[in-house]
Amino acid sequence: MERSIKKKKLNIALKALSAAIPFIGGSINSVFSDIVAQRKEERFIELVTSLESEINKIKIINKAFITHEDFLDLFENISKHVVNERDATKRIMYKNIILSSVKDSKANFDKTEKYIRLLENIITNDIIILKIFLNPMNFNKEIGNPIINKNEGNSNFTYLENVTVLELLKKLLPDITSEDILDSLDFLERNRLIVTHNGKDSLKTNGNPIHLLDNKTTIKGTNFIKYIINENY
Repeated sequence: MERSIKKKKLNIALKALSAAIPFIGGSINSVFSDIVAQRKEERFIELVTSLESEINKIKIINKAFITHEDFLDLFENISKHVVNERDATKRIMYKNIILSSVKDSKANFDKTEKYIRLLENIITNDIIILKIFLNPMNFNKEIGNPIINKNEGNSNFTYLENVTVLELLKKLLPDITSEDILDSLDFLERNRLIVTHNGKDSLKTNGNPIHLLDNKTTIKGTNFIKYIINENY
């Protein structure tokens, strides 16, 4: 009985997605027949229903991208990653790669496949640090401003503070060890997602030390993190 209900949900989801992306039509059923057989229906249904809902909200779709003959292969690739991924956050990020590609007028299959491989190999700590570098001030604010400008509102004297990248990241990520932070920085640099780093890079400032974390992402790193969090595409 339960499997019958899942099958019904799946059929509804597939029809809805086919309506949202009419360019792929009924062929979507055959593309995902192997996935369904792997008893990962719930994750697949979650992916398809979420895509259907969010794609319908996109004002301008890159039709050249989704009508390309390689789109179904890409879609199948991402779907297989999703149904085999235990981490719910990563499943959302795989879905976001599809959504970002559909919205990005400059999307191409090589770039999208590169981002899929990156997401497969990257770990949560790496993603969090890359997100910090995307907008350090905003991240600091979101978690209650553990990094502050000690001179703000103080007119009696000027406080000079000497800080390093590693020290700042430790304040933002107190539950992650310094060694793990350095490992993540090495991974991000090797994959050219951030500029050449030295965790001991320091800055003497009388302003907000959070700015030492500005401008750390490469163009590739900025595009990748925006793709997986579905921002500004």
